Amino acid sequence: MKCSRGLRIVFGVIFLVIFAAYFVMRFNVSPRTRDFDSDHAFVYSEVQAVLDSGMSLEEYFKDDPRYAHLAGQAAAEEQQAESTPEPTPEVTPEPTPEPGSPEAKAAELGLPAPPDIDITSWEYVLVNGDHSIGQYEPAQLAYLNQTASETDIQTAYNANRCPVDERIAQALLDMAKGCKDAGLPVFLSSGYRSYSEQAANFQRVCQNNGVSDGKDSNGHYITMPAGCSEHQTGLSCDITDVYREIKNSEIENTDTYKWLLEHCAEYGFIHRFPSGKEDVTGVMYEPFHFRYVGIEAARYIEDNGLCLEEFVELYSGSASEAEAEPTPSPAA
Repeated sequence: MKCSRGLRIVFGVIFLVIFAAYFVMRFNVSPRTRDFDSDHAFVYSEVQAVLDSGMSLEEYFKDDPRYAHLAGQAAAEEQQAESTPEPTPEVTPEPTPEPGSPEAKAAELGLPAPPDIDITSWEYVLVNGDHSIGQYEPAQLAYLNQTASETDIQTAYNANRCPVDERIAQALLDMAKGCKDAGLPVFLSSGYRSYSEQAANFQRVCQNNGVSDGKDSNGHYITMPAGCSEHQTGLSCDITDVYREIKNSEIENTDTYKWLLEHCAEYGFIHRFPSGKEDVTGVMYEPFHFRYVGIEAARYIEDNGLCLEEFVELYSGSASEAEAEPTPSPAA
C-alpha cells in the first residue's frame, strides 16, 4: 500500500531515533563520544540492509514494538483522511424555458437559445407573399456607389447610385469594401424599389416568363407583387460581382458570392433566399439577394441554417410581438 508523505516522515524520524538508541545501548556511550567514522559506517550498514531487503522503511520496521504505536497513529490519520469525502460542488440547474417562449421553441428544434431581441424592431420586419407592407416608404434613403469605389454616403437623390434605407447604408458599404479588400469585384445591383417600381418590375418579369402570378412551375415566386417585395423596405440589396442584365443561380459560382456567403453575417446581413428553403420563403433560390437584420440575428440565422421566416417564427406569440405592429408604418 502506498503511504502518505506524513507517514513516511514519521517512519524516517523513528528510524533515526532507533539507531541513536541502538548506539547507546550497544556501545554504552553517548553518540557524541563515538568516533564519527565508525558511526557513519554502522549507519550505512543498517541502511544498506534495508535497501538489500527490498522493503520500505515502514515494512522493515513494522513489527518493532518501539514504534508500533506511532505507526498505528499515522495509519489511523491516513485512513481518516482517505475516508473524508471530497466536498461535492454545487451544480446550478439550467433554468427551464417558459413554454411557448423563443427559447422553448428553439429547444424543441434542437437549436441553441435565440438572441434576446425585440422582434418588432424595424430590422426584423418580415415581408413576403403572405406579409405585405402596402405602400411603405423608408423615412430616409441613402445612395451608395455601386462598385464601392467611392466610399461616401449621399442622402440626395442620385440615379447613378444604389438607394437603400439610410440605417443600413454604412453596414452595406463596409461589406462591399470588405469584399473589394479581399481582391474581389462587387456590384450593388438593386437596393430600394418603390411600390410603383416594383409593380412595373412584376409586370415585366411576368411577361418575360409567360406567367401572371409571378410564380414558377413549383409555385415559388420569381418576382414579387408590389407591397410584398423586400426591396421596398430598403433593407435588402441584390449584390453581384459585376453588372448583369440577368441575375440567376449561376452567380453562386462566383468568388464574390462565396465571400459574401461566408462573411455577410459579420456585417449584419443574411442570405435571404437560400437553396432548400424555397417552400418556407415561397421564393425561388436567389444567390444574389442579401438582407440586413443586424449582426446578432444574422449570426444566429446563418450559423443555424435558418431563413428569416423560421427565425421570426421562434418569436411568434411572444409578448413583444403582440405589443407592436409587425410591419413598418406606411408613409403618410
